[in-house]
Amino acid sequence: MKVKVFCANTMQDAINQVKTDLGRDAVILQTRRLKKGGLFGFFAKEQFEVMAAIDNIAKVAVQQPNPSYYPNTPPPAKSFSPHEDHGILALRQDVSNLQKLMEHVVTALPGTAPTASPLVDLLISNDVEPDVARVLTQGLPEIMDESRLVIMKELLRDRISGRLKRVEIISPHNASCQIAAFIGPTGVGKTTTIAKLAANFSLKEGRRVALITADTYRIAALEQLKTYGDIIGVPLDIVYTPQELREAIARHRDKDLILVDTAGRSPKNQQQLQELQTLLAVEPSMQVHLVMSTTTKYREALEVVNRFSECSPTKFLFTKVDEAANIGTIINLLYRFPMSLSYITTGQNVPDDIEIADPQKLANLLSRN
Repeated sequence: MKVKVFCANTMQDAINQVKTDLGRDAVILQTRRLKKGGLFGFFAKEQFEVMAAIDNIAKVAVQQPNPSYYPNTPPPAKSFSPHEDHGILALRQDVSNLQKLMEHVVTALPGTAPTASPLVDLLISNDVEPDVARVLTQGLPEIMDESRLVIMKELLRDRISGRLKRVEIISPHNASCQIAAFIGPTGVGKTTTIAKLAANFSLKEGRRVALITADTYRIAALEQLKTYGDIIGVPLDIVYTPQELREAIARHRDKDLILVDTAGRSPKNQQQLQELQTLLAVEPSMQVHLVMSTTTKYREALEVVNRFSECSPTKFLFTKVDEAANIGTIINLLYRFPMSLSYITTGQNVPDDIEIADPQKLANLLSRN
């Protein structure tokens, strides 16, 4: 264990020194105010002192990413030699011993008492699953006074932001046509989201955009997208079969970007999901964004992702962030599935109310009281 003391003119500067020197997994052991300099006690300058520690061995173990797989996909088989097994067991024992030592040190600090972690409670109150909350707060003191709680929240926000850093957006370029499809359950706002993206890429970035819709179940959706296409000045093709989708893509290969709308599917309707999978299979290079409403409860959202995973989405796009009381579902799903973030929407206005997912903004929302 490496223990260091940092001094700065403000508490925030001291915390920044801790993060720069020891990293985000550092544990704050003690904070205090003190006065330095001056003459006979006069003109002394107030400073902030932070004692922090980093468990180097534990850090190596904790930073190993927890493997997450699509449902019903077994983890890769391990093939260690007997010597490697012995070494891993020894490392785990060392980590366990160091964690116990750190817990003992933290518990012994003044003002600590055996009660529940306020950080875990904070995350759970924002709909973060308990096991995910415990992973995010691992190594942070469970008990703390009000001043240390402020510091711990800052470290927690950094950890959450780190979990959300897998952000991949649509990036059309002149070398080739990029194709992005949007799938998801009914009522999550796919059509409006596609209109926002089309308007931004066409009007603001000057890209050549084409729209294709396979949502032939809802007349309102067809009329809505056609209206947006006319206003923006981009062509719209309507397709009913995989072959028609293949032909429509071929017609618009000269464009920078093709956005494909699909009909909302019930996660319980296996036949509809198989039809969607067949439709998307016509273009292997197609980006597939799974559009999810942030207002959906985690258990329901988990079922949606489980069902739609057979369509091989690689990105989450979260809508209705402005309507959600809590957004813990976002961190829960990113913890469970190896997918990246793309965009979030915060209202119905076209072309506004859509933005690239910002890990720091989401972390601030997830750690709010």
